[in-house]
Amino acid sequence: MSRFFINVFVPGPFFGPLIYASDALISAGVRVKVPLGSREIVGICAGEANQPETLETIKSIISVIDDEPIVSPQHLSLVDFASDYYLAPPGDLLLSSLPTTLRKGKPIPKPTTETGHNKPPAYSLTSDQQHAIEAVDQTANQFQCFLLQGVTGSGKTQVFSALIHRMIKRGQQVLLLVPEIGLVGQMVSRIRNQLDGELCVSHSGIANGARTKAFVASARGVADVLIGTRSALFTPMPNLGLILVDEEHDGAYKNQEGCRYSARDLAIVRAKQTNIPIVLSSATPSLETWQQAELGKYQRLCLLDRPGQQPQPTIRLIDVRYDKPKDGLSEAAQRAVRYAIDHGQQALVFLNRRGYSPILMCTDCGWIPGCKYCDAKPTLHRQPDSLWCHHCDHRQRPVSICPECAGHNLLAVGHGTERLEETLAKSFPEVPIIRVDRDTTARRRAFDQLIQPVIDGQPCILVGTQMLAKGHDFQKLSTVVITDADQGLSGADFRSVEHFAQLLTQVAGRAGRHGATGQVLIQTHRPDSEWFDKILRQDYDHLAKAMLLERQQFNWPPESHIALVTARASSPTPVFEALEEIADQIHALDSPIRVLGPAPAPMERRNRQYHGQLLILGKRSLIQWVLKETGPWAYKKRGKVMFQLDVDPWDLW
Repeated sequence: MSRFFINVFVPGPFFGPLIYASDALISAGVRVKVPLGSREIVGICAGEANQPETLETIKSIISVIDDEPIVSPQHLSLVDFASDYYLAPPGDLLLSSLPTTLRKGKPIPKPTTETGHNKPPAYSLTSDQQHAIEAVDQTANQFQCFLLQGVTGSGKTQVFSALIHRMIKRGQQVLLLVPEIGLVGQMVSRIRNQLDGELCVSHSGIANGARTKAFVASARGVADVLIGTRSALFTPMPNLGLILVDEEHDGAYKNQEGCRYSARDLAIVRAKQTNIPIVLSSATPSLETWQQAELGKYQRLCLLDRPGQQPQPTIRLIDVRYDKPKDGLSEAAQRAVRYAIDHGQQALVFLNRRGYSPILMCTDCGWIPGCKYCDAKPTLHRQPDSLWCHHCDHRQRPVSICPECAGHNLLAVGHGTERLEETLAKSFPEVPIIRVDRDTTARRRAFDQLIQPVIDGQPCILVGTQMLAKGHDFQKLSTVVITDADQGLSGADFRSVEHFAQLLTQVAGRAGRHGATGQVLIQTHRPDSEWFDKILRQDYDHLAKAMLLERQQFNWPPESHIALVTARASSPTPVFEALEEIADQIHALDSPIRVLGPAPAPMERRNRQYHGQLLILGKRSLIQWVLKETGPWAYKKRGKVMFQLDVDPWDLW
């Protein structure tokens, strides 16, 4: 009997496939069950292998799960690129890109899709929208990256719908990525209304079975459109003709567990590999994307106005040094909310801090409780009643007596979304208060249920974090109050101003998208900040030029590229010894790479572990060379010190 040798990708610290024996040839992309150590696991075949020199250690494939491949050559090619660029094991990346049921070796289910309603658009396309659609359409079946940059509410989703319609007429599929689960529901509803075809959805908030059916529908070409979050990027689509990335600047596209890939960047790679166009959409593009458009490498498509000549919201600052907030809201903010409610409109009160209060303090001696496991102060919550660390998830009962001075004067200092909800309920008892944050949306479909009254246009006041900041189109929302804008300007990260400006612009863009003119009130102690002056112009290009100039002075991205090496252990000394050793290895390569550190992480002690960092700056090609010379990085350890590599980190946390 003939004996074949098969390459198989398996999860683990392996930077290539393992070789197994088989009685028959097995196609690449087929799932198999194989032995690994004392376990039986699911792997993905990667084609026939050459006969190894040593046969004694070669184990046999236990069973073949699939009759035909479930992973396409294009899927394997994208995983191969990501593995090489982010220095991650391909088996880990490949298996994690599959739905959970397929990873576990379950049978392939029948595909399921939703049928579009094929309704005409609610309004006529503007000339800018028509120009954008024609520009993308002319590049069908060739690679071109577009930046669709438009003011908030300028109809970028309508451009998406028109492009999808044209692709389906050609018999091609479209992949539409959105950054967060909370944005999927509205996007699906708006795309499905005008869709003449089949649609499916993929994200971690739906049941595993439904996610698997969407995977199969896309992989078999049954679905015309796949809408999903970053993990949907890897879904096989045999007739893929266009990739759309909504809110391309959003940090949620950066995976923060396992292989720290950027779904936005890999989407561009996938479009290039497939030779199709890709559209990156944002009112506030990342500086990396914005610079590429300035250099002409990406083609910029501008949407300068809102449809129907709806004006941009008016933005004004409230100097809270004089109009002092009472329970988090100044008098001007209270009046603005009251005006909106009295005129049948909705208001959004934005605070990017969940919980009741960020600090519990003894007013007698100044004692503030700390987290048992982190260099952090736990947040006071009322539901449930606890001191809750948002970094390690440790919870403890709030104290009623100060352990330092035995005093009883414990004060909740500052505001979180819970406390703002309580304040607004007292000031506006006749109006529903809807709080949207991670605490109220933890359950599956909780987000969609919470905001349904807002979508229906019922008078209400929204209180929320950045979950409400982008992508949502609430027709009755006319007023936005940003209660604590200053916290965004005080970050230590070099991208903190960029992230702050994007968040502020996106939150402001929720106001006045339909009907009543929107107004945005920003409460600040720093109204004279140069960044507020630029934001008030509502000219993102002007703001981006100023931020880019600042980056150029210090050679920070996008002027250079960076990689972040983080080490952690139960005590600090081995962390810095290990990082120092890596720094010495890099210096020994005698390259023009800059190495910053070792240094403590912004929060050194987190979840019982001490964290240190090493930052590598330089040209992309040099960073790749240095990392490969000092790797492999996956599962890397030095004694009890564990390492984490992040190529092109979104932040330096």
